[in-house]
Parts: sequence; structure tokens; C-alpha cells
Amino acid sequence: MFLSRTIRLIPLFSICFVMCGAGAEAATLAAHRAYYTLDAKRMDPESGLASVSGRLAYEIKGSDCEGYAVSYRMANRFTRGDGTEPQESDFRLTSFETGDGLTLDVQESQFANAKAEANSRVKARRDTPESAADGELSGDESKTFKVDAKALFPTVFQKKIVDVALSGASRDDSIVFEGTEGDKAQHVITFIGAKKTGYELAGMDEATKAEFAKLAYWPITMSYYPVDATGDAQPTYQSSFLMFENGVSTELLMDYGTYALTGKLSKLDVFKTDACK
Repeated sequence: MFLSRTIRLIPLFSICFVMCGAGAEAATLAAHRAYYTLDAKRMDPESGLASVSGRLAYEIKGSDCEGYAVSYRMANRFTRGDGTEPQESDFRLTSFETGDGLTLDVQESQFANAKAEANSRVKARRDTPESAADGELSGDESKTFKVDAKALFPTVFQKKIVDVALSGASRDDSIVFEGTEGDKAQHVITFIGAKKTGYELAGMDEATKAEFAKLAYWPITMSYYPVDATGDAQPTYQSSFLMFENGVSTELLMDYGTYALTGKLSKLDVFKTDACK
């Protein structure tokens, strides 16, 4: 179902909003707010859809000292091919992850035609980066669970992908726990293209265009699989995008199997972040 997989557009994202320097020991997240316009790229007959359009807003603030707070909202309008009334979907998420990557707290809610459909909260905490995490799910379903010691939380995974890109490597294979699939982690395979510069960021002011033209960027493709999937399994979700060295991503493509959406960066606000003391 579309909404159950929406969050993968971001946190990992499929969009790694990260800022780092080539000589840095590890990636450092940059505080910013980004807006995207969403349109249908492909709709297979199996989807039953005639059109899809929407908006995506993502904000991240914080630091390795304070931790990272994320807010995310995707609103879409779905028109089916059978002549039924269009449906409005609204997915909202807020999360907090400590800078040491040991604690994750995710709250999400889903609305259909302005009516609440589902709410959930997932908390997970591990004692060390190498240990398994204790998880707790509350909301429409409640349970406790364990998160595998190999599973990375979203911010840690974001930093890893940028570091891998800066190192010149072309592939990453990780287990990731986002907190958006209940107690389930995902197996994420990432391919990173060649480093480039000179991109012209359309729709921005001249100063922003000039700044982005100086930045390095990479084409990224991510494929998500169940952790226990076999070698011939098909991904449950795929995304591709361009990731700049300052963390901003554009030219999004989100593939949900029977249909795919594109995302165009339409507005960007970058916030000042104080250095860790």
C-alpha cells in the first residue's frame, strides 16, 4: 500500500539530506527544509490509477550533540480509472534520533480524505552501536520486540551513504531499521554513480544556482527488500535521486511497483546550525 512505504522517500531516502566535507571523518547533517512537487511517472494497468499528484515537505534540525529532529509530510491526490471520486491521502511523521545513533523515536499518522486512519509510535534503544536494540510499538497495535544488532537507525545510515560516496565506492549493503514498518527492518542495497559537478538547479535564485553548480553530486539508487528475502526476490520499493555533497537531493524517482512518482525540488530553506561544544 502506498502510504505504508511513503516514509522511505526520506529518511533514508532515499533522500539523504547530509552535509559533509571531503576531509571530514564522518558526515554531519545540515539543518534545512525542502519542498517537492510530485507527479506520476508511470502507472501500470494493475495500479488502477488514472492520475497521481501531490506534495512532499521534509525538515531536519539538530546536530550530533543535540540529536536530530525530523518532520515529514506527504499529501497526494489519487484518481482511479474506474470513475470513482478522487482520494486524498496525507502521511505525517515526526522522529527524533540521538546523535550517537543509540535511540530512535518515530511517530506517524495517516489520513484519508481528511479522516484519521492510523496512528503509531515506535521507540527503539540500544546500549552500544554494536548491540541489539529493545523496541516498543504502540498505537493501533502494541508490542515489544528486538532490533537486530546489524540494523542501522536512519541517521546513521544517512551518514554512512555520504561517507561511502565520498570514499569513491559504488555500492553499499545495509540492514536498516526506520521505525515505519512496525518491528521490521529492511535490507537496503544502494548503488552510487560517478561523482559529478556543474549541476544547474532549476527554479532557484541565481545565487543558489551558482552555489549548487560548485557542489559535487552523485546519482543514487536504493532498493528495499525484506531482511529474509532470497537472492531472486524483487524489491518491495525502489528510489533514485541526485544527492549533493551538501545533502540536498533532487530529481527524485519513487517506484512502488505498479506505479512510480517523480519529485522536483521546488523550494529550499537552509538553517544555521551551531557547532557542537
